[in-house]
Amino acid sequence: MVEGALIFVLGVSLLIGLLDIGQILFIHQTVVDRTNTAARWAAVSPFDATQIKNMILYGTPSAGTPGSELFNMSASNISVAHDTSDGAYADRISIVVSGYSYLFFSGMFVNTMYGSQSQDHGVSSGPSVVRTGLTVTSMIPHEYVPEGH
Repeated sequence: MVEGALIFVLGVSLLIGLLDIGQILFIHQTVVDRTNTAARWAAVSPFDATQIKNMILYGTPSAGTPGSELFNMSASNISVAHDTSDGAYADRISIVVSGYSYLFFSGMFVNTMYGSQSQDHGVSSGPSVVRTGLTVTSMIPHEYVPEGH
Protein backbone atom coordinates (compact mmCIF):
# COMPACT_ATOMS: atom_id res chain seq x y z
CA MET A 1 0.00 0.00 0.00
CA VAL A 2 2.75 2.45 0.96
CA GLU A 3 4.84 1.43 -2.05
CA GLY A 4 1.89 2.04 -4.35
CA ALA A 5 1.34 5.51 -2.92
CA LEU A 6 5.02 6.39 -3.39
CA ILE A 7 5.03 5.12 -6.97
CA PHE A 8 1.80 7.02 -7.66
CA VAL A 9 3.31 10.31 -6.42
CA LEU A 10 6.45 9.69 -8.48
CA GLY A 11 4.41 8.85 -11.58
CA VAL A 12 2.19 11.92 -11.27
CA SER A 13 5.26 14.12 -10.75
CA LEU A 14 6.88 12.72 -13.89
CA LEU A 15 3.66 13.18 -15.87
CA ILE A 16 3.32 16.81 -14.79
CA GLY A 17 6.99 17.39 -15.65
CA LEU A 18 6.46 15.93 -19.11
CA LEU A 19 3.43 18.19 -19.61
CA ASP A 20 5.56 21.22 -18.65
CA ILE A 21 8.29 20.26 -21.10
CA GLY A 22 5.73 19.66 -23.84
CA GLN A 23 4.13 23.03 -23.15
CA ILE A 24 7.51 24.80 -23.36
CA LEU A 25 8.30 23.10 -26.66
CA PHE A 26 4.86 23.88 -28.10
CA ILE A 27 4.96 27.56 -27.10
CA HIS A 28 8.52 28.06 -28.30
CA GLN A 29 7.96 26.30 -31.63
CA THR A 30 4.77 28.28 -32.27
CA VAL A 31 6.57 31.57 -31.59
CA VAL A 32 9.48 30.47 -33.83
CA ASP A 33 7.03 29.63 -36.63
CA ARG A 34 5.23 32.98 -36.35
CA THR A 35 8.57 34.84 -36.26
CA ASN A 36 9.84 33.04 -39.36
CA THR A 37 6.56 33.69 -41.17
CA ALA A 38 6.78 37.38 -40.28
CA ALA A 39 10.41 37.49 -41.46
CA ARG A 40 9.53 35.91 -44.81
CA TRP A 41 6.66 38.37 -45.23
CA ALA A 42 8.90 41.30 -44.26
CA ALA A 43 11.59 40.31 -46.75
CA VAL A 44 9.31 40.92 -49.74
CA SER A 45 7.19 43.80 -48.39
CA PRO A 46 7.91 47.47 -47.75
CA PHE A 47 9.48 47.82 -44.29
CA ASP A 48 6.94 48.63 -41.60
CA ALA A 49 7.83 47.59 -38.04
CA THR A 50 4.20 47.76 -36.87
CA GLN A 51 3.00 45.41 -39.60
CA ILE A 52 5.83 42.98 -38.85
CA LYS A 53 4.84 42.97 -35.17
CA ASN A 54 1.22 42.40 -36.18
CA MET A 55 2.31 39.41 -38.29
CA ILE A 56 3.74 37.82 -35.13
CA LEU A 57 0.93 38.83 -32.79
CA TYR A 58 -2.09 38.22 -35.04
CA GLY A 59 -0.79 36.34 -38.10
CA THR A 60 -1.80 39.22 -40.39
CA PRO A 61 -0.21 42.63 -41.19
CA SER A 62 -3.20 44.50 -39.77
CA ALA A 63 -3.95 44.61 -36.08
CA GLY A 64 -6.39 41.98 -34.93
CA THR A 65 -8.92 41.96 -32.14
CA PRO A 66 -7.42 42.99 -28.78
CA GLY A 67 -7.07 39.90 -26.63
CA SER A 68 -6.38 37.60 -29.59
CA GLU A 69 -2.60 38.06 -29.52
CA LEU A 70 -0.37 35.01 -29.71
CA PHE A 71 -0.05 33.67 -26.13
CA ASN A 72 -1.13 37.07 -24.78
CA MET A 73 2.09 38.68 -25.95
CA SER A 74 2.29 42.40 -26.63
CA ALA A 75 4.17 44.54 -29.12
CA SER A 76 6.67 45.35 -26.36
CA ASN A 77 7.86 41.71 -26.54
CA ILE A 78 8.91 42.20 -30.17
CA SER A 79 11.86 44.21 -31.43
CA VAL A 80 12.16 44.95 -35.15
CA ALA A 81 15.18 46.67 -36.69
CA HIS A 82 16.06 47.54 -40.28
CA ASP A 83 19.81 47.73 -40.87
CA THR A 84 20.82 49.81 -43.90
CA SER A 85 24.14 50.96 -42.47
CA ASP A 86 26.34 50.61 -45.56
CA GLY A 87 23.65 51.31 -48.14
CA ALA A 88 24.51 48.33 -50.31
CA TYR A 89 24.79 44.95 -48.63
CA ALA A 90 23.53 45.53 -45.10
CA ASP A 91 19.85 45.80 -46.00
CA ARG A 92 18.67 43.34 -43.35
CA ILE A 93 15.65 43.03 -41.10
CA SER A 94 16.20 41.73 -37.60
CA ILE A 95 13.29 40.45 -35.49
CA VAL A 96 13.71 39.49 -31.82
CA VAL A 97 10.87 38.12 -29.69
CA SER A 98 11.72 37.91 -26.01
CA GLY A 99 10.32 38.29 -22.55
CA TYR A 100 6.99 36.60 -23.18
CA SER A 101 5.54 34.94 -20.10
CA TYR A 102 3.64 31.73 -19.74
CA LEU A 103 2.19 29.71 -16.89
CA PHE A 104 3.53 26.21 -16.44
CA PHE A 105 1.00 23.42 -16.06
CA SER A 106 2.58 22.61 -12.70
CA GLY A 107 2.13 26.25 -11.69
CA MET A 108 -1.57 26.09 -12.53
CA PHE A 109 -1.85 22.85 -10.54
CA VAL A 110 -0.09 24.32 -7.48
CA ASN A 111 -2.02 27.58 -7.69
CA THR A 112 -5.29 25.66 -7.82
CA MET A 113 -4.36 23.76 -4.68
CA TYR A 114 -2.77 26.57 -2.65
CA GLY A 115 -3.90 29.80 -4.27
CA SER A 116 -1.74 32.24 -6.20
CA GLN A 117 -2.23 35.45 -4.22
CA SER A 118 -0.63 36.40 -0.93
CA GLN A 119 -3.07 37.83 1.60
CA ASP A 120 -0.82 40.61 2.87
CA HIS A 121 0.72 42.26 -0.19
CA GLY A 122 -1.32 40.94 -3.13
CA VAL A 123 1.91 39.62 -4.64
CA SER A 124 1.87 36.34 -6.46
CA SER A 125 3.23 33.67 -4.15
CA GLY A 126 2.85 30.44 -6.09
CA PRO A 127 6.13 28.56 -6.47
CA SER A 128 5.79 28.08 -10.25
CA VAL A 129 3.51 30.92 -11.18
CA VAL A 130 4.90 32.49 -14.35
CA ARG A 131 8.12 31.91 -16.22
CA THR A 132 9.67 34.35 -18.64
CA GLY A 133 12.38 33.39 -21.04
CA LEU A 134 12.94 31.76 -24.39
CA THR A 135 14.16 34.26 -26.95
CA VAL A 136 13.52 33.89 -30.68
CA THR A 137 15.70 35.77 -33.18
CA SER A 138 15.33 35.94 -36.95
CA MET A 139 17.44 37.96 -39.39
CA ILE A 140 16.65 38.07 -43.09
CA PRO A 141 17.78 40.13 -46.12
CA HIS A 142 15.27 42.77 -47.15
CA GLU A 143 14.59 41.98 -50.81
CA TYR A 144 11.64 44.26 -51.48
CA VAL A 145 11.81 46.06 -54.81
CA PRO A 146 9.05 48.56 -55.58
CA GLU A 147 7.06 47.88 -58.74
CA GLY A 148 8.47 49.53 -61.85
CA HIS A 149 12.13 49.20 -60.87
